[in-house]
Amino acid sequence: MSKKQTPLKIETDANIHDDYLNYTKEHQKKYGNQVIVLLQVGAFFEVYGIKEQETGTISGSHISEFSEICQLNISEKKVSHKTGQIMMAGFRDYQLDKYLPKLTDAGYTIPVYIQEKQGRDILRKLDRIYSAGTYLTGETDSSPVITNNIMCIWIELHNSVAEKIRPTIVYGVSVVNIFTGKSSMFQYETPFYMNTTTFDELERYVSVYAPSEVLILSPFEKEDLKTFIKFVGIQSPRIHRIDCRDKENKKVVNCANQKYIKQILSTFFDEELFNQCSEFQTQINATQAFCYLLNFIQEHNPDLIRKIATPDFNNTSYRMILANHTLSQLNIIGDMSQDSQKSGHLSSVLSLLNKCCSAMGKRKLQDQLTNPTFDEAWLTKEYDMISTLLSENNVFFIDVFRKQLTQMRDIEKISRQLILRKLYPSSIYHLYKSIQIIHQINTCLFESSSITGYLCDEFLNTTTNSGFDYIQDKATLLLQFLEDCFYMEKCKTISSMTYFEENIFKQGISEELDATIATYTKCETQFYKIQKFFNDLMQKKENNYDTEYIKKHDTEKSGSSLQLTTKRALSLKSLLTELAKTHKNGVFELDAELHLPLQQIAFTKASGSSSEIEFPLLNDICKNLIVYKDQMNTCITKAYHEFLEKLESTSFEILEQFAQYIAKLDVLQTKAYVANEYHYCAPHIVSSAPKSFVDAKELRHCLIEHLQQNEIYVTNDIALGHNANEETSDGMLLYGTNAVGKTSFIRALGVCVIMAQAGMFVPCTEFKYKPYTAIYSRILGNDNLFKGLSTFAVEMSELRIILKMADSNSLILGDELCSGTETESALSIFVAGLMNLNEKQSTYIFATHFHEIVDYEEIQSLQRLCMKHMTVHYEPENDCLVYDRKLKDGSGPRIYGLEVCKSLYLGEEFLETAYAIRNKYFPGSRGELSHPITPYNAKKIRGRCEICKENIGEEIHHLQPQQIADEKGFIGTFHKNHPANLAAVCESCHKKFHEKGEETLTMAKKRTTKGYSIRKLSPI
Repeated sequence: MSKKQTPLKIETDANIHDDYLNYTKEHQKKYGNQVIVLLQVGAFFEVYGIKEQETGTISGSHISEFSEICQLNISEKKVSHKTGQIMMAGFRDYQLDKYLPKLTDAGYTIPVYIQEKQGRDILRKLDRIYSAGTYLTGETDSSPVITNNIMCIWIELHNSVAEKIRPTIVYGVSVVNIFTGKSSMFQYETPFYMNTTTFDELERYVSVYAPSEVLILSPFEKEDLKTFIKFVGIQSPRIHRIDCRDKENKKVVNCANQKYIKQILSTFFDEELFNQCSEFQTQINATQAFCYLLNFIQEHNPDLIRKIATPDFNNTSYRMILANHTLSQLNIIGDMSQDSQKSGHLSSVLSLLNKCCSAMGKRKLQDQLTNPTFDEAWLTKEYDMISTLLSENNVFFIDVFRKQLTQMRDIEKISRQLILRKLYPSSIYHLYKSIQIIHQINTCLFESSSITGYLCDEFLNTTTNSGFDYIQDKATLLLQFLEDCFYMEKCKTISSMTYFEENIFKQGISEELDATIATYTKCETQFYKIQKFFNDLMQKKENNYDTEYIKKHDTEKSGSSLQLTTKRALSLKSLLTELAKTHKNGVFELDAELHLPLQQIAFTKASGSSSEIEFPLLNDICKNLIVYKDQMNTCITKAYHEFLEKLESTSFEILEQFAQYIAKLDVLQTKAYVANEYHYCAPHIVSSAPKSFVDAKELRHCLIEHLQQNEIYVTNDIALGHNANEETSDGMLLYGTNAVGKTSFIRALGVCVIMAQAGMFVPCTEFKYKPYTAIYSRILGNDNLFKGLSTFAVEMSELRIILKMADSNSLILGDELCSGTETESALSIFVAGLMNLNEKQSTYIFATHFHEIVDYEEIQSLQRLCMKHMTVHYEPENDCLVYDRKLKDGSGPRIYGLEVCKSLYLGEEFLETAYAIRNKYFPGSRGELSHPITPYNAKKIRGRCEICKENIGEEIHHLQPQQIADEKGFIGTFHKNHPANLAAVCESCHKKFHEKGEETLTMAKKRTTKGYSIRKLSPI
């Protein structure tokens, strides 16, 4: 543990600069070169450096980088150092929260030294250390950043007793979310190969938590460590590299000592935690990583780990294994590429489905989607609750909840700010408003005991307690407590805990504050009485009772004063002289305590053409106003900190329960909202099935059906792994030409399974399954993740994991397996892999072009392997392929490559010439930018007629008629106004529809190798 730094007495400027440079060296030794010390000097935080006279370079600190990041000037101090000129940059003390995030985001660790006055001495001491993963803002607004995770990874290599066996790598990981105080641990071991699949589970962990700061304790040398960071995908602004073999590093050595581990855990948690949780003794590396991380955070800011949550152990849960980069290969999470970012909410499955309105809900749904489960009881409960909310009597709640939840502040974050004493009065106001919303939401659920019970089941035994009553009572009590303490509207705009423009506390909260306010108010009343006295004199003289002649003037340094123009000052002086003659001793009694010595009143020159009124009594009142206001500010600050202590001791647990309540409600309404909005169905779990299986009707890809606006998404049925059905296979080989949708279909299946096992409805019309314990994917298009490895090397490393780990409860998704090597080897490896998976009774689907293997004896002997193909057909009259995209039995036709190439035979020069001639002789072919959009869908432009391809479209025709849509406007799985169901038609073609009675004919757009064309399907 870190020792508390002894405050140092600062006597001269030279001492300050030497101390600053020493502090910088000290912290760079502990945290690396990326350190900028902030030293408080008076009302400023300052940074120093030494400018060498000959070269002009500044050394001793990162002052140049500090200046550039914060956009602050560097200036010379009138003090020189033995090695050069002292340079300085800085900002006002109250701007600390403005510049800290800029510095930590740039990857710097920021030790902050504050000053304290003890008698005549000024002492400076280390207050806190800030870094990317240990900085908590004071804001509670709806920022897009909903987490701030700091991660520690502890890696060890263990050689086997048998020399020929490859060493084992064990990595333990721990994560703490600074925003919420939640933590998790994970440990994994596998034979060591320096390739991506070795760190596959770790890569998933990193991609899910996206840490802003990472501590890596490893035995790797510099180059291997670089490779490791690349494989795992760590992109944090701050990475600490520590050698876990360094016996001189006491922290590393002590974290491997069980005595220290027990001490650390008992310090931050219950004393019996180590003995109660066997994971701390079995997951040694994860425990060491957790203890090292706790110590690191404690050194930065001890308050960050007060009341931290007991860690979740990922290894001992119902969590489904998502191997081989499944989250990224299925686009569950975004890859941060430019193309991905351009797609906005369609950039990933998570961004499409996470429609939560609060930060608490967003975090919870993200956790569920990236950590799907095979806990059947939990999944069934989720499906039931979504169905309950979608029932006819409750569906209206969704819109009600969404409107209310958008106004919710992040109560989890507020709870941590409370612990850190970084909770502004403005946040108290927002907390108050959020609790009011909770009270309103709970009131709406008065007759929905099943929903309130569900929302409270994590912290309340709802069999003996009513969830509704519990939330209602706690919300009412906390609201009353806040109302009794504060003038809420006054809290709204105050974003400071040390400076208050006005009093925010109600009377009776602090006797000291009440007494100070009474004294200040009395003094202020006297000030205004004097001002009124002077104004009355002037108004009577001028016979003008609307003008304020004497005005109150305030400055930050001098406080309040009474001022008037120089001309009016002469007039008032004359009036006072005359008034003094009529009063004994020239004294005017305003009241029993306020006696004005008229002859002592003087007028001094103020700024410009103004004069200031001065006399001893008024001067004393003005001085007292400053003194009492400072005293009042001190009393408010003290009372506010006492309030925060009381709020924490009485309500911290309640606030956490409110956060859980809102997070569950937000996730529930989002799941229901998405299911209702996108026409999803409820999955049905068949618990009696002997192994995992999936049976989906009219399966769609949740992203592609929104991204693809040119044609209606073609649905397909699939059933794999269901032993109760003799016609169902465990595995499928999927054939078809390029661009027909094989990979999309495979991804759609994987996404649906993950959605179902995250407790969501799925894009199908029917979905039966028994949950899988693992998904293994091998889909091309992700080689950017594995720079430095060939496609074949990646395929083989991933295949090794699949063959080793897969079982009857695994789902394997493959695309073009063995595409990275020559045909003979590829066929051999592929067939051997299929035989292995068939023996394990795994569920699997592979896209392939290997028609040769259909005739192999080994393949024909696999009874539970089926062949399917996605249909296309060739139209000789149009010389093109039409993509039907329907799943049919068999491996399909073996040639289509030449037909695909036929669509590319026209040269670019020829096309340009043809376009030029058309524009010259057919000016009616106007540019696309001048075509109007259709009122049915803003994405559909009414351009050239899509039937005859000649005339300009005058009407919009529904290819599948509107009258067959349901009450929600859906025709099967798509909306009637989907752009692909709308066709621009000219007046002539539109008439033909009606003349031939074809207005009820169903049609659809189909993709061909010559673009999209409209095809007749069948009459209604």
